[in-house]
Amino acid sequence: MMLRFCAGRDLPRPSHTNNTHQHTMPINPMNRAKEWLGKYRDNLLVNRLIAVLGIDILVKLSGIILLPIYLRLMSQEEYGLYGYLLSIIITFSVVLNFGLYIPVSKFYHDFDNDHDRGKLLFTISCLLTGILIFLVFPIYFFKIDYLLVGFLFKNQINYPNYRGTVLLALLVTICNFMLTNFFFTSEKIGALRRYNMMRIIFINAISLLGLFIFRNQDKVRVRLEATYLVELGLFAGFAYFQIARLSSQFSKKLAVASLKLALPVMLSAIFGIVINFGDKFFLEKYGSFKDMAYYYLAVSCASVIPLIFTSFQNAWLPLFLKEKDLGRNVAKTNKVLSRLFLIFAAISVCIILFVKVLLVLGIIQIKYQQTLYILPILLVSQIVSSLVPLYSNYMVYFEKTHIVSIVGLLICLVSLSLSFLLIPRFKVYGAAAVSL
Repeated sequence: MMLRFCAGRDLPRPSHTNNTHQHTMPINPMNRAKEWLGKYRDNLLVNRLIAVLGIDILVKLSGIILLPIYLRLMSQEEYGLYGYLLSIIITFSVVLNFGLYIPVSKFYHDFDNDHDRGKLLFTISCLLTGILIFLVFPIYFFKIDYLLVGFLFKNQINYPNYRGTVLLALLVTICNFMLTNFFFTSEKIGALRRYNMMRIIFINAISLLGLFIFRNQDKVRVRLEATYLVELGLFAGFAYFQIARLSSQFSKKLAVASLKLALPVMLSAIFGIVINFGDKFFLEKYGSFKDMAYYYLAVSCASVIPLIFTSFQNAWLPLFLKEKDLGRNVAKTNKVLSRLFLIFAAISVCIILFVKVLLVLGIIQIKYQQTLYILPILLVSQIVSSLVPLYSNYMVYFEKTHIVSIVGLLICLVSLSLSFLLIPRFKVYGAAAVSL
């Protein structure tokens, strides 16, 4: 299905004549297939998707396929707490990259030599490292994070037991995101494929092994430590590709231009905390970790949609920003949006049927039955939220990223209002409705 994304002109059709005595030669299906495939063979976006998306889908689906095993190795309360901590880590990492992945994607191909590109990468790396040290170090040194945890959690947790692991996870997630963005922008697709494949194998293998060996210990901490220690090791190995491209020269001009483009994106990401994390925050306040276990199982299944879209977006955005013909970009965007909608709708139906079968067969315990009723709402929500960035990309294209922040503020206010209204009364169903 992905082969149809950026179709060019239609294939020429056989000409028709008014000669009724002329017989049309039968079309050979093999030739038709070769012509159809040939239309896409030299398409750069399609080639990227074929090279990357298969591995990315495998990364995402591995988490879904292995869910029954994780659910049996962890209690509902443990799975709910793990999901909530993971949401905190992912949500705050999106803010703490300060939108600096955007200038990499935007400016990288404006330069035509490796030295200037390396100077851009070095400048962005210095900015990110400096801001993280300036912001994160005082928070942990003065234990401000304890105040934040007190705000985020109604239910009691042993936060000192997770504190170091959460910090590690947060920093590694930021680094991995920036590295993946670099791979896509610099078109190092082979390295990205190897990186993702090793993440599939080692993260799941070490996590499951750790949960089995240390089954009498805190399983939330065991799974977090296993996941992010592996992530750290893989990042350290693959960061060589980016380090080798660096030119040790900091550019103030590039720094100012990058911050001007990135900070509005960071501001919109702050609003995104409320939009994307608010449902989980209020559910934790008005529900239990058992309620969150139902919800996070549905969220995990529905997350296949945005995670696949993220892979597509990473391949699409650099090509989108390189295209200087606005009319062509608009036409391609509209075509991509309609086809993505149909693909995601089909995937959603398959996910619902898949979860239903797992529940009927007892592969997922019947105590998670409630997940099946929340899942369709979250799938619709994820389809919508995945398609919106296709148009918000134009704000980067025109360097008007402040508009994203303004829209984000308005949606943030709507999200907060709905959360106060629906989640205390309807619990997980209210949270799913707010997400939608």
